[in-house]
Amino acid sequence: QGVQYVREIDSALTELRQVTNETEASYKQFLQTASKTAGVIGSNVADFTNATADFARLGYNLEEAANLAKTASVYKNVGDGIEDISQASESIISTMKAFGIEANNAMGIVDRFNAVGNSFAISSTGIGEAMQRSASALFEAGNTIDESIALITGANSVVQNPEQVGTALKTLALRLRGTKTELEEAGED
Repeated sequence: QGVQYVREIDSALTELRQVTNETEASYKQFLQTASKTAGVIGSNVADFTNATADFARLGYNLEEAANLAKTASVYKNVGDGIEDISQASESIISTMKAFGIEANNAMGIVDRFNAVGNSFAISSTGIGEAMQRSASALFEAGNTIDESIALITGANSVVQNPEQVGTALKTLALRLRGTKTELEEAGED
């Protein structure tokens, strides 16, 4: 098992090197930091490194990508039903991109998802799944992240299916925006 784990770390680090352009000293420092961070947040070095590579692929520098990987790892741990770090990363990425949230504020996404998931009839994972499907459409329709989470939570209390709720909210937001455009073109409010 030890040999397999070392191979997983090596593979993850190779992936990270392909998407970043750092010095050998930077990668060595990253591995030391990743080892400490992974232990503190209940992750492993391979998952943490893979998540860092996912965020680096989006154009974040190594430090920002590592901080986002930490956020994704925390979300994986607190989100009921999140199967792997990639799923956690995807939810965070889609929410960040849709609402223009900066890397240093990404933990706020996890905090919101977790707080609502602990208080209402939806899991933090469910909120993330619905956001993946609807966040950009909801933002374009003029909703904030908090309003979007509230819409998802309210709809899910009835439907109990975050994937369907996310798709429905996306469709509604797109149709409402389309109607608004048609009304404005006709000279109406």
